[in-house]
Amino acid sequence: MKKFVTLLLCMLPISLFAQVNDGIRQAMDNYDYETVVMLIESDCQDSLLLITKAQALKAMNRYPEAIGVLNSLILKDSTNTKVLIDLAECYKLTGNSRRAANCYQKAMNLQPENKFFRLQFIRSLLASEDYEEARTACHGWLERDSLSATGYKYLGQAYEGLQDAASAFLSYNIAYRRDSLDAQTVARIAGIFNNNQQFKDAVDVTEVYRLSDTTNIDVNRQNAKAYCMLKEYGTAVKRYESLKELGDRSFLTLYYLGVSHYGDNWFYGAYDNLKEAYQKNPMDVNVLYYLAKASARTSWKKEGVEYMEEAFRIAVPSDSMMVRLYDGLVECYDYAGDTKKEVEALEKLYIYTKKNSILYKIACLYDWKEDEKNAIRYYKKYMATVPEDQRYALDEDGNPVEDRITLYQQAWKRIKKIKEEGFFRGDIPTKSFPVEKKDTLALRHAK
Repeated sequence: MKKFVTLLLCMLPISLFAQVNDGIRQAMDNYDYETVVMLIESDCQDSLLLITKAQALKAMNRYPEAIGVLNSLILKDSTNTKVLIDLAECYKLTGNSRRAANCYQKAMNLQPENKFFRLQFIRSLLASEDYEEARTACHGWLERDSLSATGYKYLGQAYEGLQDAASAFLSYNIAYRRDSLDAQTVARIAGIFNNNQQFKDAVDVTEVYRLSDTTNIDVNRQNAKAYCMLKEYGTAVKRYESLKELGDRSFLTLYYLGVSHYGDNWFYGAYDNLKEAYQKNPMDVNVLYYLAKASARTSWKKEGVEYMEEAFRIAVPSDSMMVRLYDGLVECYDYAGDTKKEVEALEKLYIYTKKNSILYKIACLYDWKEDEKNAIRYYKKYMATVPEDQRYALDEDGNPVEDRITLYQQAWKRIKKIKEEGFFRGDIPTKSFPVEKKDTLALRHAK
């Protein structure tokens, strides 16, 4: 009897465990992910149950928790490729493409011949904008499979990211010769043609693709843009309207469709599409320009004026912005040691601010460069702009302050010094520096 009781007690946990497992499987089958997570205890050590828990957390968009569970499994077994791929997918869904790439790389190292792992590794590198490593990975792919159109396609994307347009086009061209029906390759080649204003070439390569597929959005966008740039507005309108029917209401599609309608003299169609593009990006000057012109030719003439005025406000920088830009430009030229350009920027800055200290700074720059003629010229310009009541340091009673000297007095002293040195060298005529009556105070306190 005691043995029977003992056996029952031993079987009880096994029975309960089986019931829990059955409940977990049933909950997963019913997409009841919350129940799955609840049934799997936080301190569970069973790897299969933890993988199930991670899947449930992922399904509920609880990616950080899923990542935590998967990382705990990797600590136990770093060679489990399924866990590595699940972890990579979670990282991708949280926007962490670099960590996803690391997971795919580990899986790829475990199974070097697995093309899926290699492909996802490269795509994750491109998504994380690690173009150098993506290029290296693509070359690694092509060393194993030199006939791969996919390898050359992604190599082209890596070169585009590195802003090497020539190498990108060469890579895409090789990929195209191996697979002329790959939509992504065709769209990328056409995009390069459009960027280089080779619009006829963009039309040709996309029209060849359209003989077999007229529904690819990326290819049709490049095709439509090329027709618009060629001013074949009727065809461009057809292509862009087709894109809208396919569900494409992107900013560029709406904008170029509006421009195409405008070029085709259908101003109401231009207004409708440009107005929608404007709602997506109200700060785009080109949209405002064409929307204003379309409005002026339809029932919204007053709006047209407002849109064009808004375009001017955006396109023409405010004086405060120009001051900030020129001030920054002066600083950059100063660090770069380009005195000539620094002076030019200071002159522009003076136009916007009218601060006479800028003229003094220009004079000092010329003085430092030993350009005596221009140094004197700008010192004099500076002195001419200083109001009389600001030329000398005076106390409350209007008497000169002995231990203080103003920039005006400094400028006077430098001019005098430069002329004296020039006289002894024989470079400057003996005519002394003219001193007006009102400058006698400066003469007395600048010695």
